[in-house]
Amino acid sequence: MARILVVDDNEEIAHLVSIILGREGYDVEIALSGDECIEKLNSFRPDLILMDYFMPGDDGVVVSKHIKEDLRFRSTPIILFTIMSLQEGLQEAVEEAGAVDYIQKPFDIESMLHKIRRALSAAPVPAK
Repeated sequence: MARILVVDDNEEIAHLVSIILGREGYDVEIALSGDECIEKLNSFRPDLILMDYFMPGDDGVVVSKHIKEDLRFRSTPIILFTIMSLQEGLQEAVEEAGAVDYIQKPFDIESMLHKIRRALSAAPVPAK
């Protein structure tokens, strides 16, 4: 099954999402900051990254751009988690981050899983 890296500075949300995805059969790792995300990418090659937009230090857009600069992860889909609304510039943030989609908090589990499945099915298969 696919490997997913969940990046969220809210440990409770990160663990909740990890449990939900684990029950769906995904191999999940958690990072609680942008720096920890970058560090985890040295040992964990995700098929998809769920990235919180608002984090202390570098936000999700900055971290996503950094990830996309690395050739190993250029085709790895990123979905932003956010409390932003479309009126607050959400679509622009998604595009700026190079993300494929977004999940608004609080999230609906079925909608989240649908967006994850869609992103994974559209993603190119990376060379291992």
